Amino acid sequence: MNVQITHMEIRLYNCNYCKKEFLPTRRKIQKFCSNSCRSKSHHQKIKISKAISISNLETKPEKISIDQMSFAGVGNSVAGNLAVEAMKSIFIKDENKPATKADLKLLTSKLERYYLVKNLNPDLYGRLPYFDNELKVIIYK
Repeated sequence: MNVQITHMEIRLYNCNYCKKEFLPTRRKIQKFCSNSCRSKSHHQKIKISKAISISNLETKPEKISIDQMSFAGVGNSVAGNLAVEAMKSIFIKDENKPATKADLKLLTSKLERYYLVKNLNPDLYGRLPYFDNELKVIIYK
């Protein structure tokens, strides 16, 4: 008669979930007596970890300390802003700088309603052609 002997464990183990003794059915060390105990243990760990994270949230947060303003901090801020503005004025060309309100006022003051059109001839009466900026047409004066 041919009898094959497997290397199964003979000693009993305690289930990590229900704490009952059981005889392992697999070759490696088993922690649980059944799949249901393994699953229940996993769900219990998840519930515990959620409860711990919620209890940590419920504790009062530490007071946030507000730093006091100091003259050194204000001085550093002013010095930094001055350095940035100086670098801008050195490295950015004037035509690439943004227009200011003063630039726009100067531009509108230079705009006139009528501009002489130099590439058109006078009309039959000798009047010169002008472009009207408001009406956007050419008129003769």
